[in-house]
Amino acid sequence: MAKREDFPFIHRLRVRWQEVDAQQVVFNGHYLTYLDVAISEYWRAVGLPYPDGFTHHGGDMYARQHTLAYHAPAVLDDWLDVGVRAEHIGNSSMKIGWAVWSDHRLLVTGEAIYVHTSLATRRPEPVPTSVRDQIQAQAEGRPVTQLRLGRWSEVGEQAGAVRKIVFIGEQNIPEHEEWDADDAHALHAVVLNAAGLPLATGRLITIGQPAGQARIGRMAVLRSMRGAGVGREVLQALIDAARAQDTRTVTLHAQTSARRFYESQGFKADGDVFDEVGIPHIAMRLDFQR
Repeated sequence: MAKREDFPFIHRLRVRWQEVDAQQVVFNGHYLTYLDVAISEYWRAVGLPYPDGFTHHGGDMYARQHTLAYHAPAVLDDWLDVGVRAEHIGNSSMKIGWAVWSDHRLLVTGEAIYVHTSLATRRPEPVPTSVRDQIQAQAEGRPVTQLRLGRWSEVGEQAGAVRKIVFIGEQNIPEHEEWDADDAHALHAVVLNAAGLPLATGRLITIGQPAGQARIGRMAVLRSMRGAGVGREVLQALIDAARAQDTRTVTLHAQTSARRFYESQGFKADGDVFDEVGIPHIAMRLDFQR
């Protein structure tokens, strides 16, 4: 019998009206959708956000086989805990075990076989070593990412890759407005996975700032890793670096959509909303206690 403690990752979701039949019992086919949602979150937790974590290697994971066993029904408004674990990694295939509970009741158990496939040839190819390492690290409770601090000459390639995807590609900021002279003397933070895929970045500027102040900017996280905590990790590293330089106040210009994120880290609004590169922003500040 599947036990929760045997699963290193569990994702929680709620049964919606559209997923139940006339008796308000979950239609059996929806459990594969629950698995699909949970395994996407599993890859994110492993440090392999889908699809970026696999396309970085030139590959993808394709489902080949599913088996399910139904033990009890879920009903409307049940909270479901979907457990996911990698049970075996072969040469090119991977067996994923999974189970669903509602409270103490075991509802479904299953296995899924995925095959790692080359995007170029559409044929199976070996699961990369770094993918195996990420999965093992998560299963053992070890960090699945690493944070690097450095100058542009040291981490600029990785930091620039994230900013190009997020700011230039996703937010349509003109490229000539993204790169500036501050990059050369700023301290940059980058979070990467085991394969060196950059996931998040930000920078700290002290040169040219008022005495006792530093400025954080260019905070960016790949869409597929948002909500996984890597943005918070970057922000905290930059705050710690500012504090170590005897800074009294850290300022930043936050996109208004990210205001609550910065507020959760102690920043406070400092003025009215204004436009910057066509996106609404608000000035925020964090004052260190002395």
